[in-house]
Amino acid sequence: MAKISNYDMFDYDYSTYWKKREYENLAEKHLLNKMLDSEKGFWFLDIGGSYGRLTSTYYDKYSHPVIVDYSLKTLQKNREILLNKYKNLEIIAANAYKLPFKANSIDAGLMVRVLHHIEKPEEYFKEISRVISNDGIYIQEYANKMHIKAVLRSIFKLNFDFFDTKPYKQPTHHNNEGVKEGVEGIFFNFHPQYIEKNLEKVGFTIENKIGCSFLRSQFLKKIFNPDLLLFFEKILQITLSWSNISPSIFLKTKHTTKTNEEPKMYESLEDILACPKCKKDLKFDTSESAHCKACHSKYTKENGVWDFRVE
Repeated sequence: MAKISNYDMFDYDYSTYWKKREYENLAEKHLLNKMLDSEKGFWFLDIGGSYGRLTSTYYDKYSHPVIVDYSLKTLQKNREILLNKYKNLEIIAANAYKLPFKANSIDAGLMVRVLHHIEKPEEYFKEISRVISNDGIYIQEYANKMHIKAVLRSIFKLNFDFFDTKPYKQPTHHNNEGVKEGVEGIFFNFHPQYIEKNLEKVGFTIENKIGCSFLRSQFLKKIFNPDLLLFFEKILQITLSWSNISPSIFLKTKHTTKTNEEPKMYESLEDILACPKCKKDLKFDTSESAHCKACHSKYTKENGVWDFRVE
């Protein structure tokens, strides 16, 4: 069974991570606004959406957006703030490997700053492929193993094994995001070929590839303000996206499956929900409780947030 990064275990507040990363925040939102500019639809999944940092990039384009995150505490803490700002937003606690949605029920989705916590990306890609509808849009961001500093460092050390396509597990003593000091976390960097190959294997066609956070440097951030860095970032996103030198890469993909089924229109959250364990239909006993008609697993809504987390 794949390990899961559980921020609740250490009461980690993910919003604190972004207090000193305004440049990266602006760069990612700019890129997503560009990728989603002409898109529109009904159901949209933000996998690992946490406290809603990226909600503004898709909320006006999809009428029924859903934030999915494994951290129930984070979702409960930010629920009222989010719903006051985004009236149609749905919030669900779930495991990315076992999403609580019916097959082909989601029009579009994204995962940003989460894949480096995914120990088995191939399993996750199969699951997101299951729920995204035919011709649906999916955006995948990943930490790039082949960014310029890592490549130069490996050449300098004559570490040519680094250039294979296997995921690189970062030493966790330099990054304690979501864990306590001395606790081993899950932090992977990925080779572009590895990600692209595995997405294509489950039916995603890559439409666009754009590098991000080209100027991610503590030195540069101390000298220049975020707006000036963003100005140059926009130029680099246009001129250098053919390369693999950025620390973060975004892929816009389209899901293409061989199916003759007509797409269904699901109007309510209850219509698209399914048992995350066996994928069968749910029966809603009350507005805050449900059970699976097949395996009889029970699920509840706690403080306004559905808890569909299973391992």
